[in-house]
Amino acid sequence: MKRKTKGSNQSALHDRQNPLTPLATSLKEELHGLSPLSSLCCIYRVPKRLRHVNENAYTPQVVSIGPFHHGKKSLKAMEEHKKRYLQDFLCRTNVSMEDIVKRIRDQEARVRSSYAETIEFSVDEFVRIILVDATFVIEVLLKSYFPEFRNENDCLFNKPWILQDVWPDLRLLENQLPFFILEDLFNLHETQVSSNSNHTMRLSVITLSQ
Repeated sequence: MKRKTKGSNQSALHDRQNPLTPLATSLKEELHGLSPLSSLCCIYRVPKRLRHVNENAYTPQVVSIGPFHHGKKSLKAMEEHKKRYLQDFLCRTNVSMEDIVKRIRDQEARVRSSYAETIEFSVDEFVRIILVDATFVIEVLLKSYFPEFRNENDCLFNKPWILQDVWPDLRLLENQLPFFILEDLFNLHETQVSSNSNHTMRLSVITLSQ
């Protein structure tokens, strides 16, 4: 027993004295902390080699959608208008703020997994971004497709040059939301083609029409 104890002590001492041990331990911890690969990943950053050719071609100029460009000073002017569209969405669907927050929060991990890099926002911050941006996208599509949904004082549709700047931003690779969350929110309230029709419209049809 004494020899075994002595050998164990010598091995532990050797590990502590081995200069390679701290690095090996650190690397093993990093590997252990890797997040699992997700089959949901569908939203990526544009490669730097493409961005260097023309930065503006891959960067939103008017409105940020999703977490990649959120908070940029040059895009803050549209944030208040996005909240107005959230208000329009809630009024149109008659859904409570609590219900829509819960709906997105329940899928927060799935939405987060759709992005090809780690999103540093907290759960509440991330849910806020997705909620505001998703309802904005839905309302832009609906107001474009159905003129009767527009407010007479809507600055996007009353000033077409602003809307013409918004459309390219909504098509950018880095400026996207996973389509399933848009469909989920859109389906909270079936949108009729007109007030005199029972025919409902799918989000995919409206999106492809733009």
